[in-house]
Amino acid sequence: MTRLRSALDSARATRARRRDDREIARALASAPTLESAHEIAALAARR
Repeated sequence: MTRLRSALDSARATRARRRDDREIARALASAPTLESAHEIAALAARR
């Protein structure tokens, strides 16, 4: 049961990370200026 829980937790964390990456990509694509895109990229690099 421990292995199953570990596998499920790992999959859940991976899905959350991919979701965050997609949100950041969307934010970068819709950034109104190059400066704001740079700020978004800098914030993403810190996580």
